Parts: sequence; structure tokens; C-alpha cells
Amino acid sequence: MKRTTAIVCLSSLLITAGCSDSKSGGGKSGNDEQKASGAVIKQFADAWVAAWAPNGKPDAAGALTDNPTVFAKRLDDVDTALVASTVTVTPQDNPKCSDGSNCTQDLAVEAQLRGIGTMKWTSTATAVKTGDTWKIKASGDTIYPGLGDNNYLKRVRALPARASILDRNGVALTANRQVVIVGVASGTKATAATYAAFTKYLQVDGAKLAARAKAAPAGQFVDAITIRAEEWEALRPKMQALPGVLTMGGTQSLPPTATFAKSLLGTMKTATADTLKNAGPTASAQDQVGTTGLQYAFQQQLAGTPGGTVTLRDGKTKLTIKTVFTQKGTAGQPVKTTLDTNMQKAAEAALAASKLPASLVAVQASTGQILAAANGPEPTSYNRAFQGRYAPGSTFKIVTSAALLGSGLTPATPLPCTDTINVFGKTFKNYDALAAYGNGTMQMAFNKSCNTAFISQHARLPKDGMTKAAAMFGIGRDLGLSLSAYGGQVPAPKDDVEEAASMIGQGTVTASPLAISLVAATVDHGTAMKPVLVPGKDAAGAAASPLPAATVAALRTFMRTTVTGGTAKVLAGNGAVAAKTGTAEVVVGGKVTTNAWMAGYRGDVAFAVIVEGGESGSHTAGPLLKTFLSSFK
Repeated sequence: MKRTTAIVCLSSLLITAGCSDSKSGGGKSGNDEQKASGAVIKQFADAWVAAWAPNGKPDAAGALTDNPTVFAKRLDDVDTALVASTVTVTPQDNPKCSDGSNCTQDLAVEAQLRGIGTMKWTSTATAVKTGDTWKIKASGDTIYPGLGDNNYLKRVRALPARASILDRNGVALTANRQVVIVGVASGTKATAATYAAFTKYLQVDGAKLAARAKAAPAGQFVDAITIRAEEWEALRPKMQALPGVLTMGGTQSLPPTATFAKSLLGTMKTATADTLKNAGPTASAQDQVGTTGLQYAFQQQLAGTPGGTVTLRDGKTKLTIKTVFTQKGTAGQPVKTTLDTNMQKAAEAALAASKLPASLVAVQASTGQILAAANGPEPTSYNRAFQGRYAPGSTFKIVTSAALLGSGLTPATPLPCTDTINVFGKTFKNYDALAAYGNGTMQMAFNKSCNTAFISQHARLPKDGMTKAAAMFGIGRDLGLSLSAYGGQVPAPKDDVEEAASMIGQGTVTASPLAISLVAATVDHGTAMKPVLVPGKDAAGAAASPLPAATVAALRTFMRTTVTGGTAKVLAGNGAVAAKTGTAEVVVGGKVTTNAWMAGYRGDVAFAVIVEGGESGSHTAGPLLKTFLSSFK
């Protein structure tokens, strides 16, 4: 140990260099002690950072102290108590050495408390010298001032109520409702009968749940599914008595029914690695977060930010000594949509009558605002109304007619309707119910949906004629919605056969039900509009230049007369409806089948419906639209 000297250094230079006792024969200066202790404290700070990093271990930090085993456990316990994801530990200034064997240095600590925020404090590391080695004193105060040997830190996190998703009138489409999280105890307590019941009654893969339970740490609750409280009450007699079944109560942001607008509003589940990343830095792995739809897209806005406190507690009495950290939470903000609650209900009710997969979209023609989007007959998280990529069939004759009218044809131009037409070796025919009628007007070909009549004019169009015509209706652009949506594609044809096929909505032409509803809306409004689901978030306004006035007038007449005396007459009696039917051939599982379409408008509401595997637009899609239109004025 360096002896204390009575010699006083008078100059700053001598102070910097340090003073030594001339009788000692030299030895390390105070500056050397600062460097040596400071180096150990810096090593300790770095080891602390590594210990609190994801998957970090406290052993290296403990090894730098005078009581490695005890301190390593203490450091790990504080990390666990705070649920710290990362930490920075920065030594401040230089160590202060009171003698040659004891130096202290403040540490600025900044810990990210997972799911809450940033907690900052200053602690003090004491380096003591034993022999030639410097060690950090293994004190709780080194981690946090006041911890000592027995006190501890306690963290509490508080989640704000999740905000609602609203319809266009401010009506809440989602609200925080009581749920039950159903799961099993870890290990082997649950039996084969237990897992079979999960499969039978809750549609949970019992085998996968069993594997998770066996792999989980002892004493852990292994969640399987979250269901509404009323659903659990109905299942309780069958499930609760089974070995290993556990439940937890809670709340979750849910629509009024399990099926309502599911593919739009989305679902919520306990966070996974992917959904936790989307939920932002203040989310926790135990949180219920949005997994699909608007709940996912606007997770952070709807959830707000959690608050929390950290208190210093007495190790013996467990009472709070003081609150050392407080983070105020912020309430989530609602997301207002363009949806019309009653129209959404009407769309879902209409599709419930279908025996085949179907989708229906309704938009406000003058604004592009989406009023309803339903998928049925069973609820699904996959929003094929927005994302489906289908051949639009004869509904695309709306676009084809615009292209031909732009090439110089008129509604009265004669077009030959034959049974078949051959284009460079490819034979095209009409749908089975249509017999050839010879020459008729272009309007008649539209009303009766004669494929051969339209294809007979393919040579009038340039190679990119259909692509350019489709663009006038907004087809082929990125829709840029809050939710993933497909805007359709009309590639320039590689040959005359592809061009002919595109004129009847086949070949390489694809579109979603949303995109086709916007085609009908363009006829109604006269200008293609960008679709909007969340005002202020989704781009609004025109998607293309206005259609020529003469083209708009002709198409409106075509579509109206298709209802009054053409293939869409199933909609007659539902007001001033204008529509176009469509039947598209598709190959499913190696077999040729058909999808049934109908698109149109009434007033300022435009719509499109598709039925996968449907017989025809008039026979399969039309009745669904009739039901939908009868539900509102």
C-alpha cells in the first residue's frame, strides 16, 4: 500500500504528475492509480452492457468483482426485474482515489425497459486494490443507488385502452371486449383427451400444442387460442374439467361479431417475433397486437404507448421505499375508415347465401371511398376482395368498349356475333347460353356479352390499345392503400391471340374485385378515382384523366340497357341500376372451370362481385348483388 505523504505539491504540473514520498523510494503515482482503476471500471461497464444485451450472461461482469458469484446473480436479477432489453453504461470523468487502494467513479446508466421506455440513473462503482489486482466492490449500489445487499427494484407496466377502428360516421367497428385465453400447463399434465378437445372444439392443432407444452419451462402457461368470453362460457363444460387446461381472462379489441369485416379490420393475437417488430419499441412479447388487416397496419396508432413505474422496495418488508422511475403512457388514437356499417352488413349477408367462395366490394363512385368489402360465405383473414388476382371476364368489356369507341366506333356500329372466331389458330367462342345472331350494334354486343363480336375488332386497336384503355379506368397502377390491394394488370400482348383474349378479360389480364368495382365507378363518375379506405392516410383524387364525354354517355347507356334488356336483367326492379356481367374461364387443379362476375352502379355506389366456380354472372353473381342492392336505397 502506498504510504500517505506530508509533502504538498504546489504546481499544477506536479499535481498532474502526482506526488511521491521521497522516503518511499518511488512507487505508482495517483495518476497511475486513476488509470489502473479506471481501466477496470471501464471493463466492468462494458461487461455490464454485454450482460444485459439479448441472450447476454452476467459472468464476465461478476468476474471483475470481489464476489463474482453473488454479484453476477444480483446483476442478472435486476436485469430480469426491469425487463431491460439493452443498456449503456458510461463512466463519468476520472476515478476519485482516496488512497492507493480505493477509487470510485460514477456510471451513467441508460436502460431500455422493454415495453415501457428509457430509464436513466447514475450509480457509483468502487474499485478496490488487493495486491496487484483491482476489483469492483460487489455492492448492489454499484447497479442502482440504494439497492444495498437486500433491497430490490420492482417494475409495473400499464397498457392504455386500445383505440377503436371507426366507420365513416364515427361508429366504433371495434371495442375492447372480454376474452379468455385458453391454454395448457407446461409439461405432460395435459392428456391425449385434452389435446383432442382443443382440436375438436377450438380448431387448434392438438399435436403442435402438445409439443409446445412439453418443450416449455416448468410452471409456464402455454397459450393456445384467445376467444370471446361468451364463446368460452359455451365451451366451459366440455373443456374446463380436462387435465392441464388453464385459462386467463383479459380484453381484446374486437368487432361486434367474430365474422364482421374480419378481412378488413383484422385480427389480434399474442405477439410473435414478426408482429412484435411491427408493434414498435414499446410493445412486449406478452401483448395482444394486431396480426392482420387494419389492426396490424395501424397497430402503433391504435395501441398508444404504455406507461410504467419502477419502485425501490425494502427487501424484508417488501414495502416501497420510493418510486425511482415513472413513464406516462399515451392513449391510442382511433382510425377512421370510409366503411359504411350498414352496407358492410348488407354485403356480408348477401354473400352468406353463397355456397361458393365469393367477394363483394362497394365504393363511392365520386370519391373512390370504399364503403364495404366482404368475403364469404365463411369469414376469412385473406382479403381476396382486395388481393385476389382474377381474370375479369366479360366485365372487362367495359374497358374494351371504351377502347373501341376511342378508335372511331360508335354504339350503332354493326359488329358480327358468330358462334366462334379464329385468331391465328386460336378459336374463341361465346358463353354456352348465347346463340349467334349475326350483325348487331356494338350496344347489342355489350348487352348480350358476345365475345366474338368484340374480338372481331381486335385489328382496330394498336398493340398497347387495351393497356392504355385500362389505364383510363385506373387499372395497372399501384393502389397505395393502407391494406395490401391489387390494382390489376393488362400487359401489352405479345401477339394477336393475347390481344384478342384481353378484349374479353382473359389471357394475361387480371384484376381484383376492388379494381373492377373502380372500373364501374369510372363509368358512373366519368373519372377514375383512387381508392380510399383510411382518409388522410390513403392517397385520394383522380387516378386518370376524365373519360371523353361521348364515351361516358355510351358506356352508361350500355350498362343500363344490359339491366333492362340484357344479361344483367336479374337486377331489374332494384332501381336505376347499370351493370355488366362476366364469366371467366380458369384452370383449377388441371380442370377448366368458371368464375362468375357482375359489376355496376346505382346512384353514387359502384360495386363488383365475384363467385369462384360460379356458373355465370347472371345466374350466380347476379342474385347476390340483387340481395345486396335490396338492403339499402
